[in-house]
Amino acid sequence: MKTLKTIGQFIKVNINEIFTYIGGALGGGALGILIAVIIAMTLNNSEKVGYIAIGTIFALGLTAIVLIFFQALSGQADFYVTVSMNKARMPYLLGRYILLLIDIFAAFATCLVIQVLETKVIGPAIAKGREVESLLKDLSPAVLAGISLVLPLAIIFCTAMYVLFERKFFWVMWGLYMIVAIGGPRISSAMKKNPGSIPARIGEGLSAFANMGTIPWIVLGAVLVAVFLTADIMLYKKMEVKM
Repeated sequence: MKTLKTIGQFIKVNINEIFTYIGGALGGGALGILIAVIIAMTLNNSEKVGYIAIGTIFALGLTAIVLIFFQALSGQADFYVTVSMNKARMPYLLGRYILLLIDIFAAFATCLVIQVLETKVIGPAIAKGREVESLLKDLSPAVLAGISLVLPLAIIFCTAMYVLFERKFFWVMWGLYMIVAIGGPRISSAMKKNPGSIPARIGEGLSAFANMGTIPWIVLGAVLVAVFLTADIMLYKKMEVKM
């Protein structure tokens, strides 16, 4: 009962953060749709595609950025406060996982609404009879649900890394983000304009990985859950509180 009470108190205190991630998804989606509309206006009327749906990509991207950076910063403070108040570490860990599940499901549900809105309403209205090209054709609730189970454990791991290494880990994450932000568009462009190039081959490899089938994804997901869960429990049992 004490454990359940600790978990409930933690979730109750922090539940309002859900609106941060819903807002991140809506903000990213709105920015992506605005850019897509501007691009559509520059397309020639003779072209087959009249609208390229990128709003969902921006929504997912901004949600991921807000989740990782916000949780790394706020998670450190939550951990210190919880442990300093003589609360058990494992109930804290379970409470944060449940809270992150709620946050991520809400944010991803928002992203799915944006995808439907963009591909079924806004896109066709802008395209005026031409095709609406979606860059996330295979995005499904099942895939997002699977990611939602693994992502909280990965975020909790990132929080532990930030607690242990602070700014060093922050700059590592920033570097990875910049690689994705700069390299992603270049890979996409190379796949269309220069198929034989190294960036194009990287893109083809990533595409093949993303579409490797349901069973491999289930196996990979189970492995990641086991790895992150083990790492999280070991780290949070030994982490020192720096007040």
